Amino acid sequence: MVYKLNRYLYISPKKDVVVIYNLLSDVIFAITREKYLSLIDDNLSELKEKKTTFFSAMEKLGVILPADVNEIDQIKMRNRQAVFSNQEYRLTINPTLECNFNCWYCYETHQKGKMQQNTMEAIVNHIKLKINDKSLRRLNLDWFGGEPLLYFDEILYPLSKQIKDILDEKGIPFVNSATTNGYLIDEERIEKFKEISLSHFQITLDGSPEMHNKIRFDKNKEGSFKTIIGNINLLADNPENNVAVRINYTKQTLLNVNEIIHQFSDRAKNNIVVLFQQVWQDSLKQNISAENNKKEFEKHGIRVRNHELNKKYYVCYADLEHQVVINHDGKIYKCTARDFNDENFCGELLPSGEIQWNTSAMAKRMGHSTFENEFCLKCNLLPVCMGLCSQKMVELPPTYDEKLFRRMCLQGGVKEIIEQNIENYYNKLTQKN
Repeated sequence: MVYKLNRYLYISPKKDVVVIYNLLSDVIFAITREKYLSLIDDNLSELKEKKTTFFSAMEKLGVILPADVNEIDQIKMRNRQAVFSNQEYRLTINPTLECNFNCWYCYETHQKGKMQQNTMEAIVNHIKLKINDKSLRRLNLDWFGGEPLLYFDEILYPLSKQIKDILDEKGIPFVNSATTNGYLIDEERIEKFKEISLSHFQITLDGSPEMHNKIRFDKNKEGSFKTIIGNINLLADNPENNVAVRINYTKQTLLNVNEIIHQFSDRAKNNIVVLFQQVWQDSLKQNISAENNKKEFEKHGIRVRNHELNKKYYVCYADLEHQVVINHDGKIYKCTARDFNDENFCGELLPSGEIQWNTSAMAKRMGHSTFENEFCLKCNLLPVCMGLCSQKMVELPPTYDEKLFRRMCLQGGVKEIIEQNIENYYNKLTQKN
């Protein structure tokens, strides 16, 4: 049999060994330099005869493959399996696109209007249809907007209650979450959250109290930091709540962001997770690292979610077939990181609960994998990246523009994570020895 080396091996020579990261199987290990040289210099069929044990080990680790194995075909298959899997249905609902704040970096136009009763009924019908056709095995319900809590009593609470009752009766697992600015939370609403199993929250802060209040203030120009941090502490008081605090930062606001640490209660420090995200307009000018800030938060016992390699064989939930965003007006979208306008329109929810898709828009988004382009198919980081998201792919011009693609590509960040994983592995290895 003829053999070859896996094309998705990330090689990192160290002082005494060579660390190999098999990105296709997510396996990391170290071998001596002598053995590494025999891998790359020797005829692999002869290596099998000369060093049978070593060859067998490399074959089991996926380093050596039969020559007729096509790694890209394997990636395509795993991608298709993930994209069209119906194990979970992700449903995002925008009760409104209105907001009680007006953050300078927000990409939404915040059109006026709220969800009407007929759209709420259509959503319930949509859930029932999904149950009847056996395509709803688990529901991940996410409230978005705008600010979804603006119409909590009118829309979010009663609609959640209806959906929860239907799913409970059928024994279908259900996760209820909200992306909110956190300003409209209070103790009474927290009790109502329990009734509808609303237990997952993402709440944004914008730096130190002073910096945050310059960005997020109400119509009376009153700063919101004290209220929001108090509500985070209230939510985190219950360990059953999953609270992610997203810190949006710029080069300027990052300077004093560590002041936030001392605003969390001791219980909140134990129960929340913090995500650092550079504001996209700011990142276009220069990428600013928050690594030192992350270490400071961790030093005080706060979990920080670091960037990780993409091991799920798709890029974003918007790439998945079994995922929709229902706007307050019944229009259907896929991406929550773009404005909800005609340009991004994907379909419409009918009174029956069926979705009338914009087939041309969906074909453009779902008709091929996000990595099926000249640049990604040549890249040795493909298994842990999977290319641009489907939203960015549909925004690219029809003719391939490598310069534009490279500007949008995250290759540099992926390499940094791989190198850090290798460094962590090597440090543990040397400590053992």
